Amino acid sequence: MDYSPLVAGAMERCFGKEGDMYVVVMSNGAPTAEYLVYSAFVAAWSDKLTQQVSLGKRWEVHNFSVAAVESFLRFLYSGRMPPNTTVAIETALMAEMYGVKEPGKVIEHVLRGLDVPTRDIYAMLEVAHRFPDHGVHLRSACLRALLADPEQSLREAWTLNARILEELLSLASNDIGDYELAKMIISWQEQNPHQNFADIMQEHVSFGGFNDQRFQEIRYHADRVGLGFVADTMWAEAQASSGEWTPDIFKLLEAKWGVQCQEHRRHMPFMGVWINLIPSNLGWKAPPHTHGPHKAQEEVARNVLPLELQPGESMTWFLPIHTIHVSGVNFPEEYQADLNGEACIELYSSTNGCNWQLLWNSVRSSYSCRTKDRVRWFKLTAKHVPFKNFLQVQGVAHAG
Repeated sequence: MDYSPLVAGAMERCFGKEGDMYVVVMSNGAPTAEYLVYSAFVAAWSDKLTQQVSLGKRWEVHNFSVAAVESFLRFLYSGRMPPNTTVAIETALMAEMYGVKEPGKVIEHVLRGLDVPTRDIYAMLEVAHRFPDHGVHLRSACLRALLADPEQSLREAWTLNARILEELLSLASNDIGDYELAKMIISWQEQNPHQNFADIMQEHVSFGGFNDQRFQEIRYHADRVGLGFVADTMWAEAQASSGEWTPDIFKLLEAKWGVQCQEHRRHMPFMGVWINLIPSNLGWKAPPHTHGPHKAQEEVARNVLPLELQPGESMTWFLPIHTIHVSGVNFPEEYQADLNGEACIELYSSTNGCNWQLLWNSVRSSYSCRTKDRVRWFKLTAKHVPFKNFLQVQGVAHAG
């Protein structure tokens, strides 16, 4: 039988009662708390703690709170982490500084759960940023937890300091639509009228993917909080290169192709002119069609027939004539979202077919996404399960 929990409990009850070394918490040059520990036991945890113990029987700790130092020492004795999340992450940062990795792993496991309040993650992120030379993995875990559903987790982000807020917005640039982000920034301005969020709006939001209705909604709310002029300026810049809003770029191209065929009174080519399909597997075949495989491929490109992919396959779309400023995607049919926590569908976009950006994946709870620039390439990958669906890409389309 394993009696290690009993041993850990007994060790924790001995904490601070005897020892040969004092750990002193310093603040502004003065001691605020001290703990008695056994140096040999502390040193056994890591090489860095062995080095620290070799410096003498008095260990002065700076830059960490009393609660964090006590929690770190109690962890060495018992293996237990404190229930307070902000103290826990400071404890984990101190542990990482002294070569003890286990507390950081505990925090990362907690952040992968679904029950950590957003405000607690904010507080943890603020603590992690106090130690720029440490806690890279912990900061990344906090950011991943927040970016799993940015439309929800960023609603109170105005409470963060400017540097962290800028980092979050930069990382979430493709994971939240411009319309949703504009509404969120306007709500920040309303909740914190003493801070001007105009620069953040101009830096991180583009009106290039808005139709007139969406702009009017944003303009109304922006005017209420003093950002009306900013919204007008951004709309004027977007309209300088006006395009055509569409809920489905492939259906829009089909309509334009139909007009062309009617004008010329003959069947004009669609594939290779309006759109190209490039499968990752040369053996890929479109669904059976009475008019042959070429017609089937054309109807997949026009979103008449669903795209079918096997696990590991991908399909690339290239728009030779048009570009689109993406403001969202949609899949009309049901699909499997994830497998063991991993996305089953990933969608990428590109301006040149060489540099790809993740636009959306199926783990996300919404279809909001955006591109900062106009793009003409898309790549959809079926990672773990077969895919049979239609891809609809919405936004403002431009010729050229």
